[in-house]
Parts: sequence; C-alpha cells; structure tokens
Amino acid sequence: MRPLAYLVLAIGVTGLIAAPAFAQRQPGQGRGFGGGQFGGIAGLLRNESVQKELKMDKEQADKVAEAAKKVQDKHQDEFAKLRELSQEEQRTKRAELNRTVSAETLTAVSEVLKPEQVTRLKQIELQQAGVSAFTRAEVEKALALNDEQKGKMKGIADESQTKMRELFGGGRGQGGGGSGRQRGQGNRGTPPDQAKITALRKEMGDKALAVLTDDQKTTWKSMTGDTFTITPTPPRRKDD
Repeated sequence: MRPLAYLVLAIGVTGLIAAPAFAQRQPGQGRGFGGGQFGGIAGLLRNESVQKELKMDKEQADKVAEAAKKVQDKHQDEFAKLRELSQEEQRTKRAELNRTVSAETLTAVSEVLKPEQVTRLKQIELQQAGVSAFTRAEVEKALALNDEQKGKMKGIADESQTKMRELFGGGRGQGGGGSGRQRGQGNRGTPPDQAKITALRKEMGDKALAVLTDDQKTTWKSMTGDTFTITPTPPRRKDD
C-alpha cells in the first residue's frame, strides 16, 4: 500500500469527485490533484475524521453511506462511457458529471444529517475544493464577483490545475496523446513532494484571496468556517 500521508495535501483543484470508481477506493483515499481528493461529498462523509467533526453517530454514517452509494450506482454507466472519449473530452464531461453526482449526493444525505451538520459539511467541502471553488456559479454569486474577478479566478484555477498535474507526473510526455501515465498518476509508488504541493496550494490560495475585496473575504470566511485538516482513514485489514 503506498503511503497515504501525501494525499491529505493534494486537495482537488478541478471538480468535486475525482474518479468514478469511488466504491472501489479505500476509505479516505482519493485521486490526488483531481478534484476533491477525498472523493467529493461522498468521500468526505466516508472519512472518519470528517464524521467526528460532524458528530455523526453510527446510524447516520450507515444511512449516509447507503444514500451516497445509490447516487454513485445511478451514474456508474455514465462514468464508464467517459473512457470512450478523448482525454480532453473526458476532463470536461467528468467535471460536469462530478458536479451532478455531488449535488445529488448532498441532497440525499441532507435528509439524514441535521442542518448544522450539512452546513459544516459544505464548509469542509469548499475548503477541500481549493481555488476551483471560486469558479463555481454559486460561489461567484455568493461573493458577487464581477466579470474581471471571474476571469482572474478562472486563470488561477487553470494555472493551479496545470501545475498540480505536473507535480503528479501528468504533465510529462503526453504530447503523443496516450501514454500509460495520464491524468496525474505519475510514477506509481512515488508520491509527489509534499512540501511542493503545500507551497503550490498556498501560492494559488494567496493569489485567489488577493482578487477578493475585504467584504468578499469576510463572506468567504463565513462560507468556509474554521479551517479543518482531514486525516486519511487508514485502510481496513482484510481480517477486520
């Protein structure tokens, strides 16, 4: 099992759920830079440190897992069809599908969680989304971003995505369109440098915050709440 420690630093920069085969992952394990490295809303809710932060009891955890799985199963065929598309088309379609799945998952689990739990979950998810959160329509509306700010935020998000992909090895050798190391997989078993990931996230985050006015920064703080650091859930042993 490759080390999980670096994953907690590789928070997503492009979407909400990084890969379709969520049910096949270990709890708390994500896809690195790809978009909510803990698997979007569903992945967050499977993580033990998030469950603790939300004060979820076992009954809630079980019901939430069931609700999330139903949504995931509903869209499995759509995710499978993405493999038939080109790499660029996959990125675009996957991002759209990820947003749909995440929205449906949030709606489903909101029937199980208490209002205050849903609020905190949304805050944590926004923190996990990284600078890509500023390109979401609902965030743009909440912050009342003007056209100039929206353009700057998109540029920052694109830059962050490109640089993060390079750290994960996905920015190399793709000119021919189809090596075995695509979509940020990098060299298997060789995690990217944690310090570089941390530095990149801080650099991009600082750039994004610099675009906001003081009032917008205050609104953003209320939307994200207190900073929360996720601890990856250790993989379960087969005999557990």
